[in-house]
Amino acid sequence: MVDISSLSVVVAAVSVVAGVIYYSFQLRNQTRMRQTDLIRRAYSTLSSKEFWGSMTKLMMMKFEDYNNYRKKYAQSPTGFSEKPEVIALSTVGVFYQGIGVLLQKKLVDISLVAKLFRNSAIYS
Repeated sequence: MVDISSLSVVVAAVSVVAGVIYYSFQLRNQTRMRQTDLIRRAYSTLSSKEFWGSMTKLMMMKFEDYNNYRKKYAQSPTGFSEKPEVIALSTVGVFYQGIGVLLQKKLVDISLVAKLFRNSAIYS
């Protein structure tokens, strides 16, 4: 015959195991939701009119090397150029730098980024 104290120990142990299993499923779901949210936000930026205007401006720039780039676009008495081409380069560069950091820290899946941002990589 099973006494009450033995039964309560078994019930407590089963409850702990069930709680751990539930928590692991919740943790996996939260990770997936975080990745989805990060990608959704990045994709929203990528599909914006401002980003594609910057990308187009960046692709229209013509220079032979870094010195030629600085002479044509980046020279400024203050050291900070407000030329549209430099702002476009910064806009696009900061976006892709952010995607790179998310990938490096493994906060997003590389296959998901490759599928969603495949067309933008053609231009950059």
